[in-house]
This record gives sequence, structure tokens and C-alpha cells, in this order.
Amino acid sequence: MFHQLETPVGGSLPLSFLVATIPIAVVLVLLGVMRRPAWQASTAGLIVGLVLAIGVWKLPAQIGISSVLAGATFAAWPIMWIVLNALLLYNVSVVSGRFDAFRAWMLKHLPNDRRVVLVVIGFSFGCLLEGVSGFGAPIAITSALLIALGFNVADALVFTLIFNTAPVLSVRPPDRVSVPAPLLPGAIAPPLATVAARATVPVPASAPPLLTANVPEPLSAPVTLSVPPLIVVVPV
Repeated sequence: MFHQLETPVGGSLPLSFLVATIPIAVVLVLLGVMRRPAWQASTAGLIVGLVLAIGVWKLPAQIGISSVLAGATFAAWPIMWIVLNALLLYNVSVVSGRFDAFRAWMLKHLPNDRRVVLVVIGFSFGCLLEGVSGFGAPIAITSALLIALGFNVADALVFTLIFNTAPVLSVRPPDRVSVPAPLLPGAIAPPLATVAARATVPVPASAPPLLTANVPEPLSAPVTLSVPPLIVVVPV
């Protein structure tokens, strides 16, 4: 059984933290500074992360390679399959002209108030897409809609990322279209037992065991509650 080292670099947590950020820094530099394609940046970050894990954190090479293969498999199925269908639907709507028709409908019916447009598209429509697809598709589609309506590119991306924080960290029931169950119960999404206790409803007997573990203070609650004041502070 491999036990992860918390302070492998000189017994210092800050130094270990800085070394752990190197793969992320490599990806950001290749993408933002050197303007390399995403597949090249992600591959470089993967190689650097794997080397650090094996050389610094003393991760066994077999476990490291198995983790890479498992991650690649999970990324290809079901994540990329869901994202592929979402982007396919979006591209079909663009080519068929339905996207422009939807844009014209929004320009005609939505009020001339960018705050209302942000709530309707960035939040409400984004929440719908998060429940249908997730995995970044709400950001890509809603930001494209906002840009088509005249929003600045940077503003559209920032606002949609902020709005998407709430639905992406909320409850993901077992019958969700894209994700059958939360990957980290109690860490990313509240356990079903916790939600049921707060809502004073019984837990279904058929619920999977991973969803019924009652973990106090899930991470999603404080993160979700931090979104409204953040939206107030960020100038719209």
C-alpha cells in the first residue's frame, strides 16, 4: 500500500507545495505564453507530473502508469463522450442556423439589461446544461451565447465561470443524465443522507451506498454559499 508523502521536499510543506505546482505552471506557460496547442501543453504537464510523482513523491512507477491509463480511460469514457455529444449538438445548431435564430429571439425578448441577460443565460441556461452535460460544456456554450450578444470575451468567460460554480458543486443525484454518481461523496457533492436530513425527507432504500454516507460539512455548501457575495462584488 502506497502512502503519499506530505512533505517530500526538504521536509517543508511550502517547498513541497511549490514543487507540486510545477505541472500546472508548465501547462499555463505553454498555453498562455508559448501559445502551444492544448494537447501539447496537457501532455507536457502529464509527463512533468508523472516524473515528480515517481521521483519526488516516491510513487511506484507501476501505480503511476496505471493511474495515467485509468485517467485516460475515464476521460475518454464517459467524459469525452458526453462533451462530444454536447459540442455536436451545438455545432449542428450553428450550421443549421438555429443558433442565430435563438440569438435573435433573445435579442427581441430579453430586456436591455446585461445583468438580466447574465442571469438568464449565464446562470439559468448554464444550470440546465450542467445537469444535461457538465464537464465544461456549459462554459463553452453559454460564453459563446454571451459573446454573440455583444459581451466582451474575457467578461463572458469570467461571468460564466462564476455562475457555473453553484450548479457544478450542488447535489448530483443518481439519475443525472451525465454523471451517475458523485466521484467523491461528501467532498465534491453532499451525500444523499445529508441532503435528505436537511430537507426532512427519507432516503430511498435503493440508493447506492456511496451516496448514503453522511459526511458532515460537505465542501459544496460553503463554496456554493460564497458565490452570491462574489457576484455582488464583481462589477457587472
